[in-house]
Amino acid sequence: MTATAIARLDMDIRSPESEPSRTDRIDLYAVGSEDLTRYAALIVPAMADQEHLARHRDAIRDYLDAGGVVVFGGHLHRDWLPGAAPFVPLSPPSLRGYRVAEIAEHPVFAGVEADDLTFRRGVAGFFARGRHPVPDGAEVLVRLGGGEPATYVDRVSTGGTILVQASCDLLGYAGSAGGTATRIPDQLLDWLRAESRVRPGATPRRTGTAAPLTSLHRGGLAAVYGGSAPHH
Repeated sequence: MTATAIARLDMDIRSPESEPSRTDRIDLYAVGSEDLTRYAALIVPAMADQEHLARHRDAIRDYLDAGGVVVFGGHLHRDWLPGAAPFVPLSPPSLRGYRVAEIAEHPVFAGVEADDLTFRRGVAGFFARGRHPVPDGAEVLVRLGGGEPATYVDRVSTGGTILVQASCDLLGYAGSAGGTATRIPDQLLDWLRAESRVRPGATPRRTGTAAPLTSLHRGGLAAVYGGSAPHH
């Protein structure tokens, strides 16, 4: 039986939930010791501690190679996500550049209008202010005005699935004044459960030990939320 629970990695696990959620919360700093195969998907938004994730990149790679799904929404700046390259901001910033120009047919974005992604409370740029270079063979779901890929799905870099979204956490559209974009959170969670192939307790092939931690300088379900609680 495949896993069905979706985990949110939380940097402030002791804080109470503000509202009911369809996802579980697990401590971000348990990555490396937690059995991630209990979860169908891991969702990692912008405020994740990428230093910690980079130290435990092998655990993330093993989870993916076991058939899991990882979603990241933010600006990648450390080497922890297989196949992914550092965030490239749009320059110069402009409304024309931030405007969503193309949305592929995909369950996550079904029924979502481009303007409802471009604007949030009348302001542009919350959805994406740049791009992550797309791995060969990955599927682009959303493009900005200049053709830049804002969202892509990668099924080629690992044995699992990676969804990368530039700048924003897709779960953040829940209950927002985002028009048709409010469809995204539920559609994302449904797609993650359908996409995942991980089985609880699966033991994937190890991919080697982590390289020394360095910054990225090349062109190349758990959600992680920011917090201020100390961790040791």
